[in-house]
Amino acid sequence: MLALMIRFRALLVAVVIVTGCNEPAQTELFADVPELGRVPTPESIPVIDHERMDGGRLTNTDFEGKVSIVNFWATWCGPCIVEIPEFVALQEEWKDRPFQFVGVSLDEEGFDAVRPFAEDFMMQYPQILDPKAALGEGFGGVYALPVTFVVGPEGQILAGHAGLFPLKDYLPDIERLVEDIENS
Repeated sequence: MLALMIRFRALLVAVVIVTGCNEPAQTELFADVPELGRVPTPESIPVIDHERMDGGRLTNTDFEGKVSIVNFWATWCGPCIVEIPEFVALQEEWKDRPFQFVGVSLDEEGFDAVRPFAEDFMMQYPQILDPKAALGEGFGGVYALPVTFVVGPEGQILAGHAGLFPLKDYLPDIERLVEDIENS
């Protein structure tokens, strides 16, 4: 019995030593998000200097210090229409937090097509145009719609997703990122 206890203690000490010497595992962002739809991305956003639908300009400085979700969409895109109400609701709920949706329309008709649509859907977040998908190329390519990117507070692209954006899967980590900014 004594020999068994000694072996158990030796095993316990070995486990403590081995696990105690390892660095704590870092939680990977969006590890719980299904792989389906995820797309490779460059490390950071491209240079952005685009006219906004409200008449201002959207530039890279608009992304600093907040988590941004950049959604490439079009008025004629059925799945885009499905996900927009959820984006509008979250933007309204988090309007006083370091968080921002950005809509990038690929509509070739420009703001004449986007404006009435955005008003009908109450899209109270910045809207810009990218009818030739040049900006989309800077994000790694937009080959179908919708495509959505999560951008960190220093302009780093943290994730890209083609197809309906599963906000519920991304939201826990997005909220953690926002909270980190709020607590810093």
